[in-house]
Amino acid sequence: MEQINEFIFVHTSNNADILETACTTTQDYSHIYISYTLLSEDCLFDFSNTLNKVEIKIAKNYFEKYGQSYRHHIKKQNICCNSQSKLYELIHCRCQGIARKIYLESIVLHLLFQMQKGSHSQLHCDNCTFLSQQPLESEKIQSAKDYILSNLEKNITIPMVANHVGTNQCYLKKRFKDAIGQTIFEFLQENRMVKARYLLQNTTHSVQSISLMVGYASISSFSQSYKNYFGLSPSWEQKQSIVL
Repeated sequence: MEQINEFIFVHTSNNADILETACTTTQDYSHIYISYTLLSEDCLFDFSNTLNKVEIKIAKNYFEKYGQSYRHHIKKQNICCNSQSKLYELIHCRCQGIARKIYLESIVLHLLFQMQKGSHSQLHCDNCTFLSQQPLESEKIQSAKDYILSNLEKNITIPMVANHVGTNQCYLKKRFKDAIGQTIFEFLQENRMVKARYLLQNTTHSVQSISLMVGYASISSFSQSYKNYFGLSPSWEQKQSIVL
């Protein structure tokens, strides 16, 4: 773990076995242990190609300077968008020396504040301050859909879509789900699979070429995703179409 000061330690890592986005807390006599796991499909930011687990260890006597002890009784809670943004900053912090220590300590304190806020209200994105109070126009939802459908071959992320549409990333994420009934990731995945099936059944492109056409750099990842979605491999799908 990286030592920020005599009380706070931080460790970041990449864990392929993460199943959900959540904050879990444990403690013993002397320390509080906080673990953040970040699944890209559930997050404001794209953590798929970066570190996606943050562990924080804080000595309880750190809080003595405030004249009272820190109390947190919820062992597991959601990670609101404010906290996600701070975790993203923590992971990508490039500061050095004392500047890094001061910056990371400030992020840890912000995360603690959000945890306390969440312990009283179980904060969700519905009341997160990242969200605008103005309704998102249906034109922007349609623009987001059109952008995704026109760029299935690209490594599309929520920030890319939000930047194209010209709106808040977190707000787009929620309003898209409200309007379409699918998350952006689910919509992207469904249309990639539908396009792939069409290409397999109606063209002579190789499976590898088709995987690139629908945004997969790895043919093995494409084959696994296709099999998970349709229950059969793309190569088998293509062979059956040729026979017919």
